[in-house]
Amino acid sequence: MDTEKHKLFLKLILEHQPKIYAYILTLVPSYPDADDILQNACEIMWRRFDQFEPGTNFLAWAIKCAYFEIINFRKNKAKSREIVFDSETFEQMLPVLNDEIKTIDHRREALEQCLDKLQGKQRDIIKLRYNMDLRPKDIALRMGYTVANMYKLISRIQKKLLSCIERNTNRIYG
Repeated sequence: MDTEKHKLFLKLILEHQPKIYAYILTLVPSYPDADDILQNACEIMWRRFDQFEPGTNFLAWAIKCAYFEIINFRKNKAKSREIVFDSETFEQMLPVLNDEIKTIDHRREALEQCLDKLQGKQRDIIKLRYNMDLRPKDIALRMGYTVANMYKLISRIQKKLLSCIERNTNRIYG
């Protein structure tokens, strides 16, 4: 695999790994099992990345790879009698789970749009809180606010973002 394709794979897998993992967790009974499935799916994606068409939906492709790994996992578990759902129930759950993933994607997109609308200090506060993982106390010290005021500001910004997300997703879902 050439260097550019290697870089593209790393960028895409790092961007989408949380969603792939969340999908896997909805279909397997434990975190260790989900970890194993994710690792196996990533290995398969890496080996088959030459088959991926750049510009198409990487997440859909990755979810499909993960799905097949989940099927393999379920077959192995069925042999050991540790299965949680029968195959029919599992198949019936998939459309619902796919809808949930789409809903999460729409809410994430709405959040990104709403974050872009924040002005100056509000944007800085949110970046410090969630991108840099600073506590409100540390943000207050850094920006010259009291701790109590910082908690109030963060709460107001969160409410503003939530309201914006709900408006944006209501436009999508009616």
